[in-house]
This record gives sequence, structure tokens and C-alpha cells, in this order.
Amino acid sequence: MRLRRRKAEPRRAPRPNYMAIAVLEHALFGIQPEPGTAAALTIALRQVGACMTHRPVETTTLGQLPQALCTRCGKSMIQGDDGTWEMA
Repeated sequence: MRLRRRKAEPRRAPRPNYMAIAVLEHALFGIQPEPGTAAALTIALRQVGACMTHRPVETTTLGQLPQALCTRCGKSMIQGDDGTWEMA
């Protein structure tokens, strides 16, 4: 008795993330996304600075005042007297 092998179905390539591509095009080249799309909403929220919890990344070197950028909304932040990061 001979068993037949099933033909392997070709794997589909992963779909590109069009929203991430549009956000990168706006950040790098200044290309505006089509109005009414999710990418346009994401860019508008980034410009407002509407992230609920900021993720600051310090951008200063030694001898400078502590400054950071939020990795979610892109707004600049400064370190307060109590050590917490605040919007600049």
C-alpha cells in the first residue's frame, strides 16, 4: 500500500503594515497620508502628543540639562525637580 503525500501549499508572504509605512513616510519625507485613514489619525495624535503614558528616552550627554523625547508621541520632555519626566 502506497500513501500519497499532500502537496504543500505555498506560504503567503506577510502583509505589509501600511499604517507604519505611512507614518514613516511622514516622519522622514513629509508626505501627508490620505485624509480619513488610520495613518492620518495616528499622525494627528502624534502631533498633539496624546499618548496616555509617555516613554521618555534621554537624549542628553554629560554636562547638559536632562532632556528626553517620548518614543510614542515624539514630544520633548524635561526632568522635573522630583525626578519625573514632564512635557517641555
